[in-house]
Amino acid sequence: MISKKISQYVVLSLGVLLSFNVLAESAPTTYKYGAKLDIAKVLSISTPKTHSCKPVDQVMTYVDSAGKVQVLKYRALSDACSKGH
Repeated sequence: MISKKISQYVVLSLGVLLSFNVLAESAPTTYKYGAKLDIAKVLSISTPKTHSCKPVDQVMTYVDSAGKVQVLKYRALSDACSKGH
């Protein structure tokens, strides 16, 4: 019984440590025009929902060629622009 609780605490502690590592890696870098990007695989792109056509901040999470997770913030037109709003 005690060993099961200890293993649960170890797993929980490991999960917390890994989540802190992900949070530390997820501070976004702001894209500057002409910057060279090293993107091996795109993991996600988040776009805020708007009802009007305007520039918005989008965030892309990706893996670089070294296998490190990177987060990039950039400006782009909202999805409403492609819908004629």
